[in-house]
Amino acid sequence: MPSVTLKSCVVVGFLSSLFIIVSLRFFVPNSKMENVWSSKRRESSENYIHNIARNLLQERNRLSNLLNEKMQQIGRLECENARRKSVQTSESGGWCLETSMEDSGEHRTDRQLADELASFFKGKKVASFGDGPGRYQQIISDSGKVILCDAYDGAPYAEKVSSGRVKYMDLTVPQYGIPVYDWIFSLEVAEHIPHEFESIFLDNIVRHAREGVILSWAVPGQFGYSHVNTQPLSYVIDVFDKLGFRHDKEDSLRVQNMCSIDYLRNNVNVYRRKNISDIVDMEIYMS
Repeated sequence: MPSVTLKSCVVVGFLSSLFIIVSLRFFVPNSKMENVWSSKRRESSENYIHNIARNLLQERNRLSNLLNEKMQQIGRLECENARRKSVQTSESGGWCLETSMEDSGEHRTDRQLADELASFFKGKKVASFGDGPGRYQQIISDSGKVILCDAYDGAPYAEKVSSGRVKYMDLTVPQYGIPVYDWIFSLEVAEHIPHEFESIFLDNIVRHAREGVILSWAVPGQFGYSHVNTQPLSYVIDVFDKLGFRHDKEDSLRVQNMCSIDYLRNNVNVYRRKNISDIVDMEIYMS
């Protein structure tokens, strides 16, 4: 079975299972309604609804984790099939074993930018979505300035090449069951995400960013390994605006000025959530 078809089957199975769970929870057969409601009269309607929601969320998160595990297995199979190709990635854009390694020549870490991010995120809980071998996570964590810095990547061998610093997470499928962070940063990742998965990738980012996002996205014409979805800054600003984030020009310039790598200086920008209460009220359901 082709890998794309296999991926589609897994995702559809995840969504179908989620629908069945919701149906079973809310559509109880008529013959059982009287017994159900008589037993629930001892509970307040608020607690009853809360328990239903909690159970649904737990099951959703379990299924999401299972989906992620299956996508990692599929990604490794795709990498095995890509061994003889010039560009070795999974169908989701995750880099295969050889290119995922820090000494592959494909990874560059901007130490000045990492230090600036550590200061920018001082006292916050943050996460990197697409951190490769995890060097940014390591620098920011070691700075002692942040409360927490987690790292995720869609490379099927992420844990192996990062010595466990980076957790595997396929950013092209819906992800639940991970924390909502104060800030998410994603550096030179979006251009590796096939366009058909772009909206899911961005949704994963914004659902887990309480205050804002720092993101760099390669522009058209920028040379790089497996650039399949480059976009101009105007496009990125417009997309984030529709997702409820405003472009912070002042802080973007601050971060850009600390970059030592040209393409990061050109591409990195800061986006702040317009209304934090939007996610605070719904945080338990979105993460």
